[in-house]
Amino acid sequence: MAKSTTEAPQGTAQHITVDPDHWNAFLADFTRLNRGAHARVDILGPGVGYQVETEDRPFDGIAADNKDGEATVWIHFGSTPDDHLAHGVHNVKTIAVRAPAGKLGAAVLVEARDQTKTVLELTRPENFALPGETQQQRR
Repeated sequence: MAKSTTEAPQGTAQHITVDPDHWNAFLADFTRLNRGAHARVDILGPGVGYQVETEDRPFDGIAADNKDGEATVWIHFGSTPDDHLAHGVHNVKTIAVRAPAGKLGAAVLVEARDQTKTVLELTRPENFALPGETQQQRR
């Protein structure tokens, strides 16, 4: 399984397409490493055009729900219950990840079967708003 801990050389970005059998484990690891980063979610696709769902909101996690043949991805934001927001993507066919590179944080592309794309972009770890792991704790 590809790890989201891989960091591309400065100025380049490594893209990883996650195998559906590994969505849950990969997204759990991605959440652990990026929880608290400031996030932006854009939605693009036929019938929806281009929309900004949220921006500059603390990332709390991303998870896949694959039971009963359904493929749904949930993205959660907020550092308190009053600030919580969840965004669901249903009928997911592809999850791809861009590793952090240079000044860019990690990003996740979630593509639905209807061709709608949801893009989660995160800030760099040093800009985290929620308590997260330190570099030393990650080793």
